Amino acid sequence: MLVSTDWLKEHLSDPNLIILDTRPKTMFLYGHLSMAQSLSIEQVIRFDEFGSNLVIEQEKIIELFNNLGIDETKTVVLIGDSMDPSMARIAWTLLYFGHEKTFLLDANASDLQKHGFELTRQTSFIEPAVFSPNINSEIRMESNFLKDNLDNFVILDARSPQEFMGGHLPQSKLIPFTEGIGFDGKLFRDGVSLEMLFSKNQISKDKEIVCYCLHGHRASNLFLQLKIAGFEKVKLYDGSFAEWHGKGFTLE
Repeated sequence: MLVSTDWLKEHLSDPNLIILDTRPKTMFLYGHLSMAQSLSIEQVIRFDEFGSNLVIEQEKIIELFNNLGIDETKTVVLIGDSMDPSMARIAWTLLYFGHEKTFLLDANASDLQKHGFELTRQTSFIEPAVFSPNINSEIRMESNFLKDNLDNFVILDARSPQEFMGGHLPQSKLIPFTEGIGFDGKLFRDGVSLEMLFSKNQISKDKEIVCYCLHGHRASNLFLQLKIAGFEKVKLYDGSFAEWHGKGFTLE
């Protein structure tokens, strides 16, 4: 799921590599890798009446990914910053729509020049592709099903302790996504450290896990941390607290 800066340097000229810069558009325009394209968080979500950031409609993702040159032959590498969970939410979106060749650069975008990369303000042309979605419903949770089956899941809250104390989903356990952020410019702590983090919180790999936060972005980061730690039965509740509270469901 992670690639190093050395790996990226070796593959920059690969015609089957798509690099997506997930930072805000203004930061992308200020300076980015020459072959990178901008894909920001607002392009892969849709809003409901509660302000929830739900996964975008399939027909819109097809058009978006087509224009980015993504198809089943392409390896997609996402670039972002460790404290910005936008990259994780975009990665989850790619996985949800079935693009398994999705990776994250294990370094902060703000450190690219330190790693020897040259930045540009020019945009590059990408040949459009034909993206064929294959939705992986196993990694997404919907509110009504969760409400009726709370006892069947371990529910993890990726928000801050202050937000958690202000109200949280029933039976949920607090694990702020920041606890799994890496050191020395890395996106995440290593797999062993993450496994120890979840073991300390008594999270079992045998259980079905659901991650949520306020809008599903920080929870996407926690989702990836669990995957890196070797957890397979993990879902994102993309509606998260905004939808749950908006629908008037019970809180603790």
